[in-house]
Amino acid sequence: MRGGWCREVVSRSRIWTSAATALALLAGAPAAFAASVDYGPISHSGLKNLGAASTSLKLPLQLGLIVSQSNLQNAVKAASDPSSSSYGKYPSLSTLQSKYGASSSKRNAVVNAFKSNGITATVDVTHLRVSATVSVSKAQKMFGTKWNVYKTSTGSKVALPVDTPKLPSGISGNVDTVAGMRVQLSSGSSSSVGRAAVVADGGTPTRTGTPAFGCVPTSFPAALASSSGLYPNQILTAYGIAPLQAAGLNGQGVGLAIVGEAPTPAADVNTFRSCFGTQGTALKIHNAGSIQPILESSLDAMVASMVAPALARFDLWVQPIDESDDDGDVEGFLLMLAQPLQATTNGTSLPAVISVSYGECESIVQPFTAARTLVERQLTATAALGITTVVAAGDTGSSACARGVPASQLTSSDKKPQVSWPASSPWVLAVGGTNLTLNADNTIASSGAWNDTAYPAPFEKTAGGGGGSSAFESRPWWQPAQPFASSSKRMVPDVSAFADASPGYPIVCSSGVKNCTGSGQSIAFVGGTSAATPLVAGMIALWNQQARSQGLPRPGFVPPLLTSLAQHNPQTVLDITQGTNALFGGSCCPTRTGFDLATGWGSPIANVIASALAR
Repeated sequence: MRGGWCREVVSRSRIWTSAATALALLAGAPAAFAASVDYGPISHSGLKNLGAASTSLKLPLQLGLIVSQSNLQNAVKAASDPSSSSYGKYPSLSTLQSKYGASSSKRNAVVNAFKSNGITATVDVTHLRVSATVSVSKAQKMFGTKWNVYKTSTGSKVALPVDTPKLPSGISGNVDTVAGMRVQLSSGSSSSVGRAAVVADGGTPTRTGTPAFGCVPTSFPAALASSSGLYPNQILTAYGIAPLQAAGLNGQGVGLAIVGEAPTPAADVNTFRSCFGTQGTALKIHNAGSIQPILESSLDAMVASMVAPALARFDLWVQPIDESDDDGDVEGFLLMLAQPLQATTNGTSLPAVISVSYGECESIVQPFTAARTLVERQLTATAALGITTVVAAGDTGSSACARGVPASQLTSSDKKPQVSWPASSPWVLAVGGTNLTLNADNTIASSGAWNDTAYPAPFEKTAGGGGGSSAFESRPWWQPAQPFASSSKRMVPDVSAFADASPGYPIVCSSGVKNCTGSGQSIAFVGGTSAATPLVAGMIALWNQQARSQGLPRPGFVPPLLTSLAQHNPQTVLDITQGTNALFGGSCCPTRTGFDLATGWGSPIANVIASALAR
């Protein structure tokens, strides 16, 4: 199976599912491929034909409407550039729809083309995309081709159009991207399978500083015997969050959304908040159904609530991800990412920040151009609304494809430098990982790139903060070129924060949660860039509150702001200059003074940034 999530690291052990190299034989397009429409990898060249697909098989189609993407991108640039006269002036959702979305004639033409075939199609809230679930029987009539089932070299079975689809009247000329024409029916095998200490490179794998244990001595006494865990009071002090909270900044008036593949028990979140004194706005969990809760969502919710306990809205949007899909289920991620915006149709207000722990090795998703393009457009629209999407950069250092692969089965391809997508998207803030050593007053004594290969036994693990250069994403306008990386490609991460599972974050974990052990509730110590990401997302919520309270421009999409501050006001970040995130040797990626591919600009210091917001 190919995992699609930046999993939390539990007790210094990652519990990610496997990653594998993309099926190169699916990357090519058929000879008759129409250049004006991207269907993704629908070629069946080299595949074994198993005969006709069931006519009842459903195709989950996502169609990208033709609009000026450059106009939308320019809107993000103008509003997010601190030196621009338009800084902080983000359009409303209705303005985005009318000014940058597809016209009503285009939308109606596409919807009516489906309607004439007895299919209900819906336009997303940005007016950039249309969704429709179509049976193969009706798809064959609409698109002028049959669908067959094919077997790949790994044994997986996929349903693909036999010939290049022909867009019918109403859709032709109004759509340039169609994802979902290819459906994976089963997975096969792959080259990769399910997958008192001393300071080292700035970090200490056991607890340092002075914790406030909260209810732990009375409610979870067994946890006191552990030397693991940097507790909430320590994290809040280390990163300058505590002074903001003391000044009354707790996220009031700001919304924060988490998107995840499964829920967390509300009781666990409430126990954590009561235990450590971070009570406040209740977490609203949407679309959980009967899905089993996971630690990942618990970690996200508890860390975010620790930073910004009094948010105006605090939401967890659930969308299952099919981890057996050979693309990591990019289309599932698209639906997940769209939920906070789509919820506005029911009166839900837009969040200021979205926290995402989804990630997949770039070589896995690269061939799936149609679905990936639609995700990028969704991220662009989100940024255009002044919302920062914060994405975890991954937990296998500079080798994203090594995620979840047992050390004895790692291939040379797994170990190659690669980054995680969508952290590499130009339209997100990518968060990497650091280790951390604290002074007795919980200020930072030292910090380095998270790389557990630097620790002595028994703490040595193949885990570290993600980072490197993208293989296909262009370097955004706000990211300065660096002499040690390609001048044309996106570099990640942008910033980093404490992610090391040695000693990790303490969270409340109950027996009904996947990968929790024991009975009832207990304290688990977890880590990963999936912890650093909601930490930074919470900071962004506080910066938005600060800007509003002082009548300053809205920070909105913050990567350009943080880049400018790091360059011109360097005390806003803790520059990380110790260690590397290379887990398997090689020249990538050492820390450096200033920006580097292991930790970005370093760790944001929340209160200093709050006092330096652009005016």
